[in-house]
Amino acid sequence: MTARGTGRGRRVGLTREKVIAAAVTMIDRDGHDAFSLRKLATELDIENMSLYNHVPNKEALLDGVAEALLAGIAFPEETGGSWQKRIRAHAAAFRAAAKRHPKAFPLVLTRPTQSPAALEAMRSTLSCLDELRLAPEEMVHVLRGYTAFMVGSIMRELGYAIYLGAMDSDQVQQRTEAIAASGDPILTATAPYLADSDHDAEFQYGLELMISGLAAKAGVRYEAPQPRVSA
Repeated sequence: MTARGTGRGRRVGLTREKVIAAAVTMIDRDGHDAFSLRKLATELDIENMSLYNHVPNKEALLDGVAEALLAGIAFPEETGGSWQKRIRAHAAAFRAAAKRHPKAFPLVLTRPTQSPAALEAMRSTLSCLDELRLAPEEMVHVLRGYTAFMVGSIMRELGYAIYLGAMDSDQVQQRTEAIAASGDPILTATAPYLADSDHDAEFQYGLELMISGLAAKAGVRYEAPQPRVSA
């Protein structure tokens, strides 16, 4: 029988934070569908029941994973620059975090949470828009529209939404021809672009569409982003 406090008993020094960190690593490696508390216990070299000293159940653990990932995003704290620059930086930080954890980050996007990390994410978004002096209700409308765009575009980029994604050149050509074969003039004209996907370009286009639309609605000048200078 394994002695408690060593080996597969209650590992000395094991904390909720370490359990969650191990879960993040496992989900990033194996995917959410392959994750279980039993496998996590094996990974940590502890007995299954020892996990319940730190989390009450799997759902609570997944909530903890989502909270930890969200808390790990380094949202920009700069107070200078326009609201348009700040919201671009905010969006870039959120997307970068998603790309660092492509298999685990969908938990952030699909699990409702009222954690301090979630409240901070909302606060940081709203603070980007503060200079527009919108009414509180309209600020929330903007926040939710921005969040819907971010969630939808990132889930699509990570492969968790139906889309015509990028493939090799032969597959893109086959897909182009299949779409054009519908005979619909709109689908035929857009077939080469529907058949392929440029996530960077599409994310930037969608974000700028939102920023320019909000600028127009608020009656302020739209500031186009500066082109990136190649090193």
